[in-house]
Amino acid sequence: MSVFGTPLAIAADAVDAHHAEHSGPHFTLAEALARAEARHPLFASYRAQLEAADARAVQAGIRPAPVLGLTVENAFGTGEVSGYSTAETTLGFSQLIERGGLRDRRIEAAAAGREQVATDAQIAHLDLRAEVARRFVHVLSDQAQLAITREATELARSTLAEVERRVAAARAPLAERSRAQVSLERAYLAQEHAEHELLSSRRHLAAATGTLEADFGPGEGDLLHLPPVADFDALLAQMQTTPDLLRFASETRLRESELRLAQARRTPGLTLGAGIRRLEAIDDVGLMFSASVPLFGASRERGNVLESEARLAQVGPEREQAMLRAQARLYEIWQELNHARVEVEAQRERVVPAVEAALAQTRHAYARGRYSLLELRDAQAEWATQRRRLIEAAAEYHGHLIEIQRLTGAPAPGPIATESSQP
Repeated sequence: MSVFGTPLAIAADAVDAHHAEHSGPHFTLAEALARAEARHPLFASYRAQLEAADARAVQAGIRPAPVLGLTVENAFGTGEVSGYSTAETTLGFSQLIERGGLRDRRIEAAAAGREQVATDAQIAHLDLRAEVARRFVHVLSDQAQLAITREATELARSTLAEVERRVAAARAPLAERSRAQVSLERAYLAQEHAEHELLSSRRHLAAATGTLEADFGPGEGDLLHLPPVADFDALLAQMQTTPDLLRFASETRLRESELRLAQARRTPGLTLGAGIRRLEAIDDVGLMFSASVPLFGASRERGNVLESEARLAQVGPEREQAMLRAQARLYEIWQELNHARVEVEAQRERVVPAVEAALAQTRHAYARGRYSLLELRDAQAEWATQRRRLIEAAAEYHGHLIEIQRLTGAPAPGPIATESSQP
């Protein structure tokens, strides 16, 4: 029954016999992360978004297309111009000449947009890895909880057997057998609940890795191994370089390029044209030339320029707000993680050994008629409660660690490894 005999987080018997279809090699966190990288549709989605951004960059570099036009004048009217004999037919060619570096500004804005998409992809990547790690910890926790409920069921079954012997020997009333039977039934129900909780957490882990079915073996890891974490100042410094905050730098470059593009559009383009004109009345051909410039171009773009300036000015305060929220959140989680470590150590080193010793002493005394069944059931319940709390506290520690690593932009969650693989 010792919590230290076999690591609860990797106990192979945590997967119930009814779920034998999940048997197979143990499934590690590294394997779960690799599966997510290979299968999750998130990555295909962002690849498509990056391809779209690349296409926008290509499109931004295309110059305005030349225009070929045909114009017929003074034909098919009335009187002297009723026919085609006085017609003037012009075949013309025109080209818009962009000024103010407009094409370069378009290319620059498209490149900045692609950079922001790439940053968003990095953020989504970190979010997915953190989600896989959280789901993996949940599986380990549910496996350990199932192992505890199975042991509690065995305790209830052995207690019922002992009570029946005592009742048969007229050393205990029949009511004790009924109470022991009730305890066993409740243990069966708790075990059944733990089994379906594990099935659900396995399915959630499968979904996080991009698959529908939990076609992997039991999760492998030691929840009771608590990786150390840096002090708060070091974590705070590391958080400055996370994609979440670097995204604001990308957004600044995007807004700056949008502003320069809006400013470039204030310089109107020049359209030049040339063509050949045939005059039917005198049966001659002449050349024609044209040039045109839109009027009031600067004032017509004033609103777009002002909007771009305002959106650029918005980025700085938004970054400050995000940084303040992230700092407060990081400090809160860091404190909770330290508390979880204290609780795990207290449970593991003092509380659980004490309740195990108390249970052994109570069983010994009950077998000799010194303690009642109620006292034995209380000892068993306290034994199960404190062991469950140990697993819960360990899972909380790993959950906080994953959140810290996500906030600080760590590329992968901290180690959740078997004891044999620890340095």
